[in-house]
Amino acid sequence: MIKINRLYSEPQIFEPISFEYGINIIMGEEAESTNKKIGVGKSICIEFINFCLLKRISDSRLNLIPKKYSDITESQIKLDLDFNDKKITISRSIKNQEEITIFVNGEEKIFDRLDDASDYLGSLYFELFPANLKRLSFRNLLQPIIRDERSEFKDLIQSHDTKKRIPSDFGPHLFYLSLGLEKYSEIKTLNDELQKRKVYFTEIKKLVTQNDELKIQDAKAHLNELESEVLKVNKSIEGLKNNESFELLQEDLVKLESKLAELRTRQQAIKYEIKQIDSLPKPENINENEISIIFNQFKQGLGDLVEKSLDDLKEFKNKIDGFRSSIVNDRLTALKKELTQLNEVVRKLDNDYSQKISLIDKGEVLRDLKTSIKIFNDKNSELSNLRSLIERYDTAERDKKLLEAEKTVLISDFDEELYQKSKIIKSFRETILEIHEKIMGNREAHFDIKTTKNKSVVEFVMRTDDDGSHSTERMKVFIYDISLMLNEYTKQYHPGFLIHDNIFEDDDSIEKSLNFLYGYNENSPNEFQYIVTLNSDLIELASQNGKLLFNVNNVKRASFTKENRFLGLKYNEMK
Repeated sequence: MIKINRLYSEPQIFEPISFEYGINIIMGEEAESTNKKIGVGKSICIEFINFCLLKRISDSRLNLIPKKYSDITESQIKLDLDFNDKKITISRSIKNQEEITIFVNGEEKIFDRLDDASDYLGSLYFELFPANLKRLSFRNLLQPIIRDERSEFKDLIQSHDTKKRIPSDFGPHLFYLSLGLEKYSEIKTLNDELQKRKVYFTEIKKLVTQNDELKIQDAKAHLNELESEVLKVNKSIEGLKNNESFELLQEDLVKLESKLAELRTRQQAIKYEIKQIDSLPKPENINENEISIIFNQFKQGLGDLVEKSLDDLKEFKNKIDGFRSSIVNDRLTALKKELTQLNEVVRKLDNDYSQKISLIDKGEVLRDLKTSIKIFNDKNSELSNLRSLIERYDTAERDKKLLEAEKTVLISDFDEELYQKSKIIKSFRETILEIHEKIMGNREAHFDIKTTKNKSVVEFVMRTDDDGSHSTERMKVFIYDISLMLNEYTKQYHPGFLIHDNIFEDDDSIEKSLNFLYGYNENSPNEFQYIVTLNSDLIELASQNGKLLFNVNNVKRASFTKENRFLGLKYNEMK
């Protein structure tokens, strides 16, 4: 059992708060200047307790305290506990939230990782339990018994801020009930694996069906057709290979194909060069009179430097033009001659190739050896890809079905365990009915545990009188949580304390609920610890009318107002 004794800080940033067995109220009260009771620090006080019990700072409202308040963020927050048979103090600061110091019977243990500290406290908690008992992490163990105000108290299993959308975890509840925790964990793990397999199966199915454009049966039919096509082509090629002269012919064909490819490349080069020559400009025909005028102009300007006559110039021009034409025409003639010869050689080689092919081609499937092999390779590649996809699809479907079958067996085993331990469920149901009768005035309630095939694995079914309304749902959670703490079976595994942050909304529910807990503690002292935050106006009327069985001041452990806040100051949480 764990009993919270004292919350304090060093250096002191808030007044120390001591807690006792039974009821412990953290009250929000009116100040002289205002009757408002919200925002005085009740919930932050609970957050500090939770922080010392190793709640992650990222999940805590303490993370929203502005960093400028260094006296708060650097102070060591401390919590004294009775932890089974040990005296423990847990010390931690907001600034260095991963550094945790734990004193066990005065012996100091320092941890620089939150998870290490959690593992240590978990080992201390479970050291009194059998070694083969399925265990939880320390924080997981505390999950159902410290309910956040922002959980809105509308779900038995969810105890966190509803905005965080944390998946429901039945693990700690099943642990307290000593029911099927191992089977639950196995099914949860299997569900995760099954989900991965389903995603993989869906992806493969999309590939096989071309994004659902085909049916699986159509894809498999296409596979059969591809196999037939590949077989036919392959048989034709094999038929060719069985011909006695095939190897020789094949060698000749390969040589011919290589030679033809080389010659055709040369053909294209010659054709390109001829095209380039044809595109060259023709020699320009200049009028003799124009030449005479230009020549005389140059001669007059240059004088005796020019000795040649106009006839000499004309003769020189004609030689140049003739030389150019001779070179171009000779090259063009040579190229055309070579092209003609190449065409003849290619034609003969083509004829030779066709004759050799005709010797082995029966005309049924193959028309060209090279083309046939290409068709075979393409079809065979398509066949291999499709066959691989369908094999992966079939394997994924089989694996998924095997996991689903395994899950069915585990759920069946879980059901059997629930049946074998039905006395625990009956006892817990009876505890709920007794508390329901004391608080609600009747036994019109019900509780049961059922397995389910969905992700949650299990379902806790609880009905109360007139349930469905906001306030009644809160009372349902209260009755369930108290039953989990006090039932003869569950209290053997339960830490023995429960914290509710602002669960009550009306004076009637407070009166009957707290009277029940007070009476239980009077008859069976030191069995539990209930810490609750509430506003004074919700309990004042019942106290004034004498309906409470106890004096509120005797169970009030702290009181905060707008003028006397928990941390002594007002601040806006960081967003």
